[in-house]
Amino acid sequence: MKILYLLFTDFFLVLQSSPGFSQCPAGNVHECAQNEGLCFGTCPAPFRETGSCGCGVSCCQWW
Repeated sequence: MKILYLLFTDFFLVLQSSPGFSQCPAGNVHECAQNEGLCFGTCPAPFRETGSCGCGVSCCQWW
């Protein structure tokens, strides 16, 4: 029975590190899109930062 506890914890740790399982929730993505913006990690050259999409992602608009 003790091995089941170890297997369960290992399984949980594997799931936690898998992509999509531990992502931040999308914050203001819809609000950014309504304001004709796009979410980028850092805004590329023709865009300027106008807000935040959450989790350190910038809302960028064409300028």
